[in-house]
Amino acid sequence: MLKAQPFCIYCGGATLAETCEHFPPRVMFYQRDRPRGLEFSSCKSCNGASRSAENVVGFLSRVYQSEDVRFDRREIKKRADAAFRHNPGLADEMHVDQVAALQRLGNKANMLPTWNFINLSGPICTNALDTFGVKLGLSLHYEATTRIVPKGGAVLLNHYSNIDALTGDIPDGLLPAFGNGVTLTQGKKEVSKQFRYSSRWAEDVGTVSMHFAVFRESFGIMMIVAHDPADLPEGSQVEAFYV
Repeated sequence: MLKAQPFCIYCGGATLAETCEHFPPRVMFYQRDRPRGLEFSSCKSCNGASRSAENVVGFLSRVYQSEDVRFDRREIKKRADAAFRHNPGLADEMHVDQVAALQRLGNKANMLPTWNFINLSGPICTNALDTFGVKLGLSLHYEATTRIVPKGGAVLLNHYSNIDALTGDIPDGLLPAFGNGVTLTQGKKEVSKQFRYSSRWAEDVGTVSMHFAVFRESFGIMMIVAHDPADLPEGSQVEAFYV
């Protein structure tokens, strides 16, 4: 892999790669059992830069467990303990007034398997989702186009919780535009109940791509990746992060 792409895909393509980065990482998967695929050339600095964020997002991906996904309370507790240990203050900022959340949802709350809500908009959680989302966007862009986003390029992000899906706060047409998506597979093993993603890009250009990834029906991340920030949508209400 390093012979095929000797440069790190995460820091502009100017740094020699030293490691293989699996993204999304093993911590996102049940018992760290991750099929092969989505592996990228990375320098050591970029490989380790998202470690704290991965602990947070690994926990967040497990807060909603549908009936057809294996449920292991010990694993969820392990992921929560790691997230809170490496991110002091995270537990406090996730606290939500449960009664207020139920009142906001009204009758729609009856569609949920649990009435335990958490806040994803605090600074620690938001920073973790942003750090994770940028790296995922750069990964999926390279997977789709085989091109490294250069220095000065940008990733536009938006996060959607399962509550956003329930209340209709995801823009109309967004999910149909991306379809059901694909997942990692290895032989008979596949992890579509834990992670799936979809990508769109202009093959004749390869400098702009769009991606949507879903983790265990807990949350989704929309990413627009551009080599030139001028190619990002005008008037966007979400934040762009620069390489």
